[in-house]
Amino acid sequence: MKDEEFELFLTNASAELKEKQAHLTSAYGFGSHKRWMFENDKAKLQFFNQDDQLVIEADIIDIGSYSPAAGTWKWAWAYDSINPALKADSIRIKELEEITDLVIFGEKEPVEADEYLAWELAAMAVKHLNAMGCYRAFSSARNVNMFFAITEVKVIN
Repeated sequence: MKDEEFELFLTNASAELKEKQAHLTSAYGFGSHKRWMFENDKAKLQFFNQDDQLVIEADIIDIGSYSPAAGTWKWAWAYDSINPALKADSIRIKELEEITDLVIFGEKEPVEADEYLAWELAAMAVKHLNAMGCYRAFSSARNVNMFFAITEVKVIN
């Protein structure tokens, strides 16, 4: 991919993600729930209301994580601890290395990054995966922001 083509791809991916995020917020209240939970074995994010009742369940593809303290990004598929079923979906993001000619998409080790780059990488992954949007969740246990591509949303009555 030529530089101009990549810039267009990144610009489009970022604009699309902004629109997708706005839809997830308005339609499903993403970002307004009391708490969230990641079901690793089921590849699902669950969102709970103020009464601690499950109200939204989302199918996801784990994109990666950004560590503000270390200033690094790591792809989800590069974690040894990732559920094999999740890894099979997540590893599709590596296809972007061949598509864009950027080695960052195939890096197994953490790469230097800031939050802006983390969002750009997430936007390109969401576009490539044809996902509905992205959810960034802070994990206090790992002290990282985890990025998940949302592939389906189910409202729980």
